[in-house]
Amino acid sequence: MFSPSMEEVLPENLILDVLSRLPVKTIIRFKCVYKKWRDLVSDPYFVRLHLSRSGEALLIHKPETSNWAGSLEWVEMKHEDDYHLHPVKSNNPCYGLLLFPGSVNGLICGYRPYSFVYILNPVLEEYMTLPILPFKNAIYSYGFGVSAAGEYKVILCNGSVSENKVYAIDHILVHTIGTKEWRVLGQTPNPPNLIKKGPGVFLNSHVYWLGDGQIYGFDLNRETFDLFPSPPGDNNAESKEMLGVLKGRLSRISWCSLGLDIWVMKETSWYKERTIRENISPILHSQPLCLIDGLKGTSILIVHDEATNELLAYCLNTSATLHLNYQAKSFKVMTYRPSFVKLHSFQRACSVYDKVRKQHYHFY
Repeated sequence: MFSPSMEEVLPENLILDVLSRLPVKTIIRFKCVYKKWRDLVSDPYFVRLHLSRSGEALLIHKPETSNWAGSLEWVEMKHEDDYHLHPVKSNNPCYGLLLFPGSVNGLICGYRPYSFVYILNPVLEEYMTLPILPFKNAIYSYGFGVSAAGEYKVILCNGSVSENKVYAIDHILVHTIGTKEWRVLGQTPNPPNLIKKGPGVFLNSHVYWLGDGQIYGFDLNRETFDLFPSPPGDNNAESKEMLGVLKGRLSRISWCSLGLDIWVMKETSWYKERTIRENISPILHSQPLCLIDGLKGTSILIVHDEATNELLAYCLNTSATLHLNYQAKSFKVMTYRPSFVKLHSFQRACSVYDKVRKQHYHFY
């Protein structure tokens, strides 16, 4: 007499609910065990359900200039004081000297200067190459996000550099994933004449950059720029600054030898969330990298201790510092939310794309 299978005992919606709450590594293993589970994990309902419950994590990119291989490491937080690093090893060279415009819903955008733009999903071991860029000159600022209508877009800003390392924008390229080509935007209100080099920050259908004492927000729905004021009272010429996202709100970190301030925008006004003036060694002697939402409503500041080359996590609520057991001189860090969003849906929408390729990733 045969025992009934799990799907004969439990309703499918209950199985999906349980699977969506499991760690990503466990779900990946289950996909390899049973064909029925593999089909369930590929179901669009499960993809949306898992994404709604997927916790925020970190993705570390370490370039390897000697062999163009590079590496990714995914930092998963299981407890407030317990972080786990999972190397994501790939045999594909597209990880080499890449710039990362950002990560949205588990999809990562990678840009190789003067060359190609890629979209990757490490969880599904997939990547694809976007259409060839119409210009081969340098791109100084870039972003990746999704509109309210669910359109994923890559923004590349080409420009020229001034003596004080502020970049004037000459033209802006936009590509909607699933279409055939890149578009060059014409004149828009509040053109970003001066924005800082590097990736923008995505939040609520906008990609934000700092520039010229203001904040430029690219509206992915209207494809125009909005202008926002910076927090008040920042007159220290020594201060450095960067944007981030904290508890679903745009935030700005400014720091100098005197301390560190974290501001949060609520509606159209700025509020100071945290000031660090006490000698919290080595936090005040480190390079801030990003903000991330912790467990139990906490907020985490990720920093690079330049004296030891260590990656540290500082809890803004408890002032506790955690060593992430990662050490390197050169790396990039971005927030990352693992997902099972498939790239094949974009390929079906546009035959111009190179086929979706498998990456041979391994999560350890």
